[in-house]
Amino acid sequence: MKFTSIPENYDSFHDHLLYVFDTEATAHDVEIKILNAETSEEIGTKLMYGITKGEVDIAPYLRHYMSLAMPEMVNNCVELGLGQNIKVRVEADGVSSDERSYIAAKVESKSAWQLLTTQLHHRTMDCDEFDIISYYAPDNQFVEVVVKAFGKGSGNVIITPTAGGQRAVAVTAQGLVEEPDELRVTILVDGVEMEQITYSIKPNLRGARRLMWLNENHAPELYTFPLRKSVLTKATRKHIESVWGREAAALESENELKLISAYEPRAQIQALAAIVESQRSWLVRGGELQRVNLLSDRALVPQCGEMGMIEVDLRAAEEGVKLW
Repeated sequence: MKFTSIPENYDSFHDHLLYVFDTEATAHDVEIKILNAETSEEIGTKLMYGITKGEVDIAPYLRHYMSLAMPEMVNNCVELGLGQNIKVRVEADGVSSDERSYIAAKVESKSAWQLLTTQLHHRTMDCDEFDIISYYAPDNQFVEVVVKAFGKGSGNVIITPTAGGQRAVAVTAQGLVEEPDELRVTILVDGVEMEQITYSIKPNLRGARRLMWLNENHAPELYTFPLRKSVLTKATRKHIESVWGREAAALESENELKLISAYEPRAQIQALAAIVESQRSWLVRGGELQRVNLLSDRALVPQCGEMGMIEVDLRAAEEGVKLW
């Protein structure tokens, strides 16, 4: 028994992950086991009957096994473990494959560091809010994230995330001595500056709402919509028939919210338009999260070189829960 082909390190489990094998024996039944290489937990099994050669795509098993672990609260600059990395080995006929690490994002090159955020590098948030910066790095590259505060408050935080794979760090002004005017985040790879993202720290308008979603890289994005156009509350009263007649049995209610972005350059609007394709989204209040469902099914992007805006319709993910 031997594995003749297995995927590369840091392939995406949202793509195909084919393991090809040869039993090197007469036809017989083969049980394939997919294991978490770090915990030895069984992720899934597949039984193949009367074969001498075969292949199995383990990606569906990994997608079912992996769950996005968003934090309940963010109040400092720190690495976040979001459940976007997993190390796997596959066993068949008592033979184990080499271990492989897989990630959620599909990266262009597995040999070089890549930023996974899609928004512009100048952003705005309130002093009690946070942002998430996601990136990919191979095992042999050392990454540091330096957060510096400027203005009334000052501070300097250095985050050294876990090496290799898809990583995410939270950035916030919380925890500093005073509220700063600006945060400057510098990402260093092997001591060389690769990217710089700046944040203007400003109070939100009263109707503003901050939204988080997953982009095409399965990485979190956050943006504060300055305008809340409307809140719609719908209620449905259910009735039952009894010997005393028709009686009220329950009241079901739903909240819907329409958010409007600021006027933004076309590149930023394109990044925001990806919200309608996202499978997961949250309202963010300070450092807390509330799960929501998106009702919008399309977004209009301005022509090249123009400024534009985008509207998003939301509903609470849980029935009867009021939106913030």
